[in-house]
Amino acid sequence: MKSVLLIILFLTNILTYSQDIDSLSIYKFYKINDSISYGYKKPKVLDMVRYIPKDILEFAKFTIQKENLKWDGLVLGSTLATLPFDQQISDESNKLGAKIGGWDEISHYKRIAGVEFIPTTVSSSVFMIGNWNTILLLSGVFYTMGKFNDNDYRAINTSSELVEVIASVGVTTQIIKRITGREGPSVNTSSGGKWNPFPSFSAYQSRKTNYDAMPSGHLATFVATLTVIATNYPEYKWIKPVGYSLGGVLAFNMLSQKAHWASDYPLGVLIGYVIGKNIANRRIFKKAETLENIRQKTTYKTNFNFNKIGNMSVLGATLSF
Repeated sequence: MKSVLLIILFLTNILTYSQDIDSLSIYKFYKINDSISYGYKKPKVLDMVRYIPKDILEFAKFTIQKENLKWDGLVLGSTLATLPFDQQISDESNKLGAKIGGWDEISHYKRIAGVEFIPTTVSSSVFMIGNWNTILLLSGVFYTMGKFNDNDYRAINTSSELVEVIASVGVTTQIIKRITGREGPSVNTSSGGKWNPFPSFSAYQSRKTNYDAMPSGHLATFVATLTVIATNYPEYKWIKPVGYSLGGVLAFNMLSQKAHWASDYPLGVLIGYVIGKNIANRRIFKKAETLENIRQKTTYKTNFNFNKIGNMSVLGATLSF
């Protein structure tokens, strides 16, 4: 009986290994470095919207997990430390923007098919970096790259993830904006902007700038976009320094235009990074470059032992499911 168990165990191991190898065949792998490759499945159309509720829930869970309290504290601390200086920072940024030349003016765009899309100044070009239509255009670029490069699953997944970024970050920041109800610098009635928590739906819709400063949706969207791209393409070392530099320029641009307070930024950065990281990591299968390092999933436990049947020693195995 135990000999039969050994044969079954051997065949089960072979079958399990074969299934794992077969499961890898649905991925396309892209070498990141000498030790790891990233695998991607062919994305489904609904992937870009099906995880939106989960993205929001995962961000909420992140903020209450014990191991992440240090990040909550950093965001809260930097926000509280900046609040007393918001008005001064805003005024000085506005003056500097005027000296640079037009950076203190509200951005305007030319319309294409009813959508404001063509920036009219350098300042409006910078402000557009965090716009949803720019991220949508970038998504289209990745999709086109993927389709014309032998169905590059990594590029096509990145395209899908960027659409997900727009929706997930947008919903998350809108929820918090409607809770905080903070005045923007361009309409502030008191130093640093008045807080009007939980404004009515009609009031918010009719006078958004009176309530939608905290947090910065522009910066959150930009950070999430950068995080998605950098996570999917870690071998391109220039992405992060270039991206964060652009993010700094965007942050100053919004201050100089009186679109946001400086203290609106820390929470926006946290939202963007956490949601962007979750979105990207969900679709990546990380595979070691050697088969020996691939962990095989086992759904059973085995115990080996020696027993005697008469004068003969027999190797036995107990299989537990």
